Amino acid sequence: MRIGMILDYEYLIDARVPNEARYLAQHGHEVYVLCINFDNRPHFETAEGVNIVRFDMSRGRRNRLFGIMNIFPAYERIWTKQIMKFITEYRIEALHAHDLFMAKATHDANRGFDLPVTLDLHENYPAAIKRYTWANTFPRKMFVRPDDWKKKEHRYLSYADHIVVLSDSFRQTLCGEYPDLAAKNFAVYPNVPDAGRLLSFPVKPDVMEKKGRFILCYFGVIGVRRGMAVCFEALKLLAPVIPEVRLLLIGPVDQADRPLFDSYMNDVAVRAHTTHYPWKDISEIPSYIAASDVCVSAAINSPQHDSGIGNKIFQYMLFERPVVVTNSKPLTALLDETRCGLIFEDLDAGDMAEKIKTLYRHPEMRSEMGRNGRKAVMEKYNLQTAGKELGKLYRNKKYLAVSDILLTHTHTHTHTHTHHP
Repeated sequence: MRIGMILDYEYLIDARVPNEARYLAQHGHEVYVLCINFDNRPHFETAEGVNIVRFDMSRGRRNRLFGIMNIFPAYERIWTKQIMKFITEYRIEALHAHDLFMAKATHDANRGFDLPVTLDLHENYPAAIKRYTWANTFPRKMFVRPDDWKKKEHRYLSYADHIVVLSDSFRQTLCGEYPDLAAKNFAVYPNVPDAGRLLSFPVKPDVMEKKGRFILCYFGVIGVRRGMAVCFEALKLLAPVIPEVRLLLIGPVDQADRPLFDSYMNDVAVRAHTTHYPWKDISEIPSYIAASDVCVSAAINSPQHDSGIGNKIFQYMLFERPVVVTNSKPLTALLDETRCGLIFEDLDAGDMAEKIKTLYRHPEMRSEMGRNGRKAVMEKYNLQTAGKELGKLYRNKKYLAVSDILLTHTHTHTHTHTHHP
């Protein structure tokens, strides 16, 4: 089947998308991904069995139009036009839209095609946008209108034939709020890693000089909602007790939270114990995790973070590092199941520091938890195992008749395909 993924950004920005695309391509499907071209990349290329189709738009224009989507639908109209062209040119047989906010453009583009649509929810978006600093500061919030996304949620979900969620608890939450969704075909696909691919990257022992340091690692977007302030406050409590402690941060800082980040980095007590890299290639991440002693995630509890677990957690586990994480529902369930780390109370920097001290004092505990985490990922929380849910989705009965739909469509819409025989 020719699956057309719709992605409102660059192809490699979120590991979830290429992981899913590769999995489906490896299991007999032709996968095409329509995405934005920010950096003058080829308009068509094939990478690791996935066909990537790009259209040009600057980051600035994308962000401006995206930010006013709730009052001026130009962004959705651009996408609708691009998706219609994409369906016709590449003879797409099924659509797979990533994130709630791409549901309407996909639905509108699909009116004349009637292809089956999968909506892949990367997070609880209405809850997430209410926590984004950039979306909730005056006057921007007057244009972004974060509250409008909750009002749209049910309608946008109803556009899809199939819905992919991060966790079964998120599925239950959605069906509890909107009982008619129970009739939809759901697939639960967590943010699990492609273990084989990550393990293929060489681990460089000298990527970071240890010098007796006790290294705490975090990678991902750095911002208030991700627990940035909690980590820094915990670090200030740890430094007098563990002078060799070092907080390794890898990832970009949310622009709206940059002033707060800079204020912490201007604090001598923080700066002396912190290393920040704004970006590292995914091939380097295993080396930095391996160089660390403990990996952390202090994301603030919210309905957004109760919808699932970030891919970083499973990546920490894969490389045998114990984790220290907040007590969100999915993380609590994961750690109760796998015994791969310690949980601290949400927003409590003192409790976070205490849990890190415990692991510092007990290296044997760190080793055991690291082994537990790796075992769990290798046996269960990996692409090849969790991806089976995606495979089942595309064996659904509705897809079996899609070739007839496409055949009818091609009688009225003819277009020369230039990239695929």
